[in-house]
Amino acid sequence: MTVAAGSRVSIRRAQLQDRPRAYAWLAQSDLTPQVYGPLYPERAAPTPEQFAARYVNSYFDGARPYAGRMFVISVDDEEVGCIAHGPIDLLRDVVEVDIWLAGSQHGGRGIASQALAVLTGWLQATYGVNRFLARPSRRNVRALRALRRAGFREADAPAPAVIAKLRLRPGDWVDEALLFRVLPVPSSSLQPEQGRTYVFVDSEFTRLFEPELISIGAVATDATAFYAEVRGWSPERTSDFVRQVVLPLLDGDSVPAAMAAEAFAAWLDERAGRAPTTLISDSGFDRWAIAELLGSEELPAGVEWKRVTVAYEELDQATQALDLRRHHALDDARALRHLLLGPRVSPAPE
Repeated sequence: MTVAAGSRVSIRRAQLQDRPRAYAWLAQSDLTPQVYGPLYPERAAPTPEQFAARYVNSYFDGARPYAGRMFVISVDDEEVGCIAHGPIDLLRDVVEVDIWLAGSQHGGRGIASQALAVLTGWLQATYGVNRFLARPSRRNVRALRALRRAGFREADAPAPAVIAKLRLRPGDWVDEALLFRVLPVPSSSLQPEQGRTYVFVDSEFTRLFEPELISIGAVATDATAFYAEVRGWSPERTSDFVRQVVLPLLDGDSVPAAMAAEAFAAWLDERAGRAPTTLISDSGFDRWAIAELLGSEELPAGVEWKRVTVAYEELDQATQALDLRRHHALDDARALRHLLLGPRVSPAPE
């Protein structure tokens, strides 16, 4: 199923049965010598085992969408290549992307540049990341050209400094170029549509790097609310801030993650069964929390997600004015709704 499309190019999520073909397009096509081989003595074409180790099963089954995903590129109903993203680092707001076409017959047609533009736009809208990185060899002139056409530009700072600051993995090429595409942060306003339910979501988690979900709260415009604290996170991996501020606010009625997921999915299904439903949050971390809790890259049918940025200080002020607990997931969801829609009676959670 197509997840995003441009004027000519569309992308769909790859499945496990696509792995052999994705590998063949990368390592066994007539384009392979432009990426591996005599011009690139530092790196041979990967073996099937090396490919599977880099692009693990979750790239093809969607079990961990924030850990990386593979997509198949189509033009006029013909599948012509692959594009992938690596782990999404929300703390540093960056994700690495890679792309390869099935053969030279698809080159020179603008396919790669449009696929890159389509994927990066979709990733921002779907997962809340705004900065995208590609790391080609400077010898790969075609890749550099396609990336620049897609809006990628080389970093001004020296590559070692960028790699250290963003904690990037080691590069593949001795002469790699670091090219970024940075998309504007979404609008901070919400224009409600009549007949649509809006669900304002907030979450708490152990820390910003490699987080684990602690709690999730949601407040809907149909005068209902949801709140759950989940078990299974590691107390020893919590940040000082979480230990000092977040944990003392917990209600203490935690449940297994599977139970919380079932209840939250049922609550969302009920909302979506009555009206089209949009989840609203101010951070990609909350979208991660939803995916982590539900264990799926898909939202329930009839549900979509939208990020609406709100200044941290505004939430501080709103929770204080409303006498709410700042950094309690349900109360922060109430404050977000108040900021975007104005005063309303706060419902009790289901």
